[in-house]
Amino acid sequence: MNKIIELQRNYFNTGATLGYDFRINQLKRLRSIIHKYEPEILDAFFKDYNKSAFDVISTEVGYALTELNHLIRRLKKLMKPQKVKTSIINRPSKGYIVPEPYGVALVVAPWNYPFNLSFVPLAAAMAAGNTVVLKLSTNTPCLSELIHHILMQNFPREYIYVTWNSPAERETLFGCKFDYIFYTGSTAVARELQWRQAQNGHLIPMTLELGGKSPCIVDKDADIDAAARRIVWGKYLNAGQTCVAPDHIYVERSVKDALVSKMIACIKEFYYNKKGGEYTMRDDFTYVVNAKAVERLQRSLENTRILWGGKAQDRRMEPTIVDMVTQESRLMQEEIFGPVLPVLVFDDIFALIRTIKSQEKPLAFYFFGKKYAKMMMRECHFGGGCINDTIMHLTDTSMPFGGVGQSGMGSYHGDKSFETFSHYKSILIKHSRKELKLKYPPHNALKLRILRKYSGL
Repeated sequence: MNKIIELQRNYFNTGATLGYDFRINQLKRLRSIIHKYEPEILDAFFKDYNKSAFDVISTEVGYALTELNHLIRRLKKLMKPQKVKTSIINRPSKGYIVPEPYGVALVVAPWNYPFNLSFVPLAAAMAAGNTVVLKLSTNTPCLSELIHHILMQNFPREYIYVTWNSPAERETLFGCKFDYIFYTGSTAVARELQWRQAQNGHLIPMTLELGGKSPCIVDKDADIDAAARRIVWGKYLNAGQTCVAPDHIYVERSVKDALVSKMIACIKEFYYNKKGGEYTMRDDFTYVVNAKAVERLQRSLENTRILWGGKAQDRRMEPTIVDMVTQESRLMQEEIFGPVLPVLVFDDIFALIRTIKSQEKPLAFYFFGKKYAKMMMRECHFGGGCINDTIMHLTDTSMPFGGVGQSGMGSYHGDKSFETFSHYKSILIKHSRKELKLKYPPHNALKLRILRKYSGL
């Protein structure tokens, strides 16, 4: 792996990746190969996850292309140096802020949205002018092998290198010296990554896109029909294996029964076929990633009351709603990351705020209601969120997406993706002869008065 990084660093140092023409051509090539391999991508997702073509296009390929098209459209403007006004002490002069690539970037992609969360940061790193080492997950073997084939066949390894199934490379990767690291995954692995970098004496800037227990609050003045439909869609998308999925619900006690009833009706409508008086799951419901995850989710149901679902056959687990859950329950101790939705009740929204603020800051936060909506957005701290919807805040390229505290650091999407993989260096251009000589000794009372005046002291 160190040889690959050295190869990429030498290539970067030639300046080959810096120009606009190179960057735009590489982005367009990336876009064209995504279109070319779309049938194979759909097939790989079906084999790994039983994921429907609609879900793959809407959450994986389509979203990656939306971000890629945005970068292609905006690249020239994003690369342009920004002229800034200089202070009177530096006149006559000109000031510029110039975006430049970091160099060799490491992108570590997770298994839950393996195409989206590989290609979006990859495209951003390319747009910013970096070379890239892309680490894929072993939990999605068909798709990881396909992505490896696609990229390694179409780009030279000194520019883009992909690894996923080499134990030796995986073992050494986190300790290697990169110029920027973009990691998406669990908080535990993020800690290991930072520890390994520090252990090897590296101080490397990084973006960490993690997760956490993202709450969803439904107040008594919420539109219950809309809340049920949008919560069910957001929770069970990708079988709940979404970092911004509603992890659990706090619902005002008086509307709990109505909300649960409506959610169960939506689950039946979205994910089941009715034959006679029985409901059977649709064939296209996404699989849980592996048997170990299914076992973990099944154990989490102990000492709860199952209101719907709860059964699993192989890797297909039913959309599940449970109650009789408290803050001390197993379900509330870690991110659920699966198709299990606990429902808790609250009576006092101000006490609920105190509970939420006593916990780690989540990646996402959702509120359904009217009267207290603005207050909840102001008082609760989180990466990003929605009022009267779930998940959709991260689909808009005009809004950065990222976590805070234990749910991550840094953000991306849209213009912010380019900015994340760029260092913005400040450049001051002074006149070769003309200048204000106030700074030079000897200093006196007049100079001090002038300094105070122009410094606003």
